[in-house]
Amino acid sequence: MDDFTARVIEFFQIIHPLDRIPRAGYVMRGVTEPESVSAHSHFLAVLTLLYCEARPGEYDLGRALAIAVVHDLPEARLMDIPMPYADAYMKEAKQRAESALMADMAAGLPGNLPSLHTEFEQSATPEGRLVRALDKAQMMLKVLNYEREHRGCLDEFWGNPRNFEDYGVAGAGALFDAICERAGRARPR
Repeated sequence: MDDFTARVIEFFQIIHPLDRIPRAGYVMRGVTEPESVSAHSHFLAVLTLLYCEARPGEYDLGRALAIAVVHDLPEARLMDIPMPYADAYMKEAKQRAESALMADMAAGLPGNLPSLHTEFEQSATPEGRLVRALDKAQMMLKVLNYEREHRGCLDEFWGNPRNFEDYGVAGAGALFDAICERAGRARPR
């Protein structure tokens, strides 16, 4: 077995748990069987694809999709830590841990997965900002659907303006407004 093949097998052993790690923010609010980290990343990638195709030439589609796919890979080791608690108690420590884990997990693989993760975290590029905004939009689309299914107590999501952060992405605010309109709620500012 060549080095690349062996490293790919090892990498997939590392990320294997992602389809069983539930999104903790939903669990904490009573949603039974919430989406997994893998499902979230998949839905975010689909949303990113749709957004980029609706705005041809504005974003590097391949880079945006790569960021969407990679953004939560460190959660295979760190688990999903809900935003309010991560921000309140460990924001910088969580970012440092995720960066270190991403570098460790991707060691020996081609490309630069850690730089994609950093691009998401720092929101320093158009694609990084796009995926950050769509990450929030995907979360609120999921909240909208969980509420439609009468799953959990999710009012807290609707009152937090950070859940509607558009990162300066044209059109993202309109998506948030439409999500709120569909839910019959005002968008917090």
